[in-house]
Amino acid sequence: MLYEYISLIFGSIKLILYKVIYFFRIRLKFFPKMNASFKIAIKKKSKLIIGKNFRARNNISFRIYNRGIVKIGNNCFFNDGVSIISQKAIIIGDNVIVGPNVHLIDNDHDYKKDINNFILGDIQIGNNVWIGDNVIILKGVTIGNNVVIAAGCIINKDVPDNTVIYQKRESIFRKR
Repeated sequence: MLYEYISLIFGSIKLILYKVIYFFRIRLKFFPKMNASFKIAIKKKSKLIIGKNFRARNNISFRIYNRGIVKIGNNCFFNDGVSIISQKAIIIGDNVIVGPNVHLIDNDHDYKKDINNFILGDIQIGNNVWIGDNVIILKGVTIGNNVVIAAGCIINKDVPDNTVIYQKRESIFRKR
């Protein structure tokens, strides 16, 4: 418990330093609670906007490049190991809970033409969404309001409002 309080204090100091360094690129509606292990890489003309009552655990990573924008709504929580990589836009609504080791990626390498080019597509996540452990959300996806995404899903298509999504997997056992 004491370690968590110390980590939050160091996280606050670290966030203040990031805010000073990236003054126009990071906007905070209120000071978020983030442990000291978070990382932010944000290039010129890119933005990170965090709403009120944002909380995050350990090893959260934001990589925002090439005019990308990441906007996180109010009352959101990110568990351990969440990674957000943006070159276009990732918009997260209010009251969103994100489980451990979730990846949100709004870009892809264009391996068919030139591996150094990227294919971009916005990610939009509605309000009151719960994203389970080890979920990957890919470019060009809109997730509606009041959605639950089960652990281990790979989301590459839009998810309508008021939906529970899971991907059925089957374990097959055979005798040797």
